[in-house]
Amino acid sequence: MRPRRHHSQRAPSFRRAQRGQVITEYVIVAGILAVMLFATFPGADRSVIALLIKAFRDAWSTYSYTLSYPL
Repeated sequence: MRPRRHHSQRAPSFRRAQRGQVITEYVIVAGILAVMLFATFPGADRSVIALLIKAFRDAWSTYSYTLSYPL
């Protein structure tokens, strides 16, 4: 009679295959996000990152201008 295996005692090859799948999924999702953030799409003159940087610069410019007023 064979001893029963619990779920935590699965074969190591199953875990290795599962870990490889997770790494593959992570790389694919990270690549898609990078393309979406840095690529310029048709009809847009800037990427999402460029728009975000411009928004921060504009906000900082407004903030520093406001601070320059005497009290």
